[in-house]
Amino acid sequence: MTQVLLAVALGFLVGHFKLLPQNGKLTQRAMTFGLIFLLLVMGAQLGANKQVLADFGAMGLQALMLAVGGIAGSVLLVKLAEGYIRKGLTKNNQRDGVSLLVNKCTKVGESK
Repeated sequence: MTQVLLAVALGFLVGHFKLLPQNGKLTQRAMTFGLIFLLLVMGAQLGANKQVLADFGAMGLQALMLAVGGIAGSVLLVKLAEGYIRKGLTKNNQRDGVSLLVNKCTKVGESK
């Protein structure tokens, strides 16, 4: 758990100090690659664990429901966070556009 928290904190610092290129496509591709790699490693670890494979039948419906619930919950939270972040960015862009327009009008008024 400590490693996960450290990874999240490190990612926050990298994002906060803008240590990655600001190219959205590159960041998105890196995130997609990281997610696919993570899922691959998790699948490989599950496939290599004989105890999990032996108990797979006994876990049955409960394991399936937990997995489906986890995936659905993750997708739902990501969609909610995405909408919230997108809404905030749009609001900030509109505010920046208005303040830029006000600054231009003020400069034009000052020059006369």
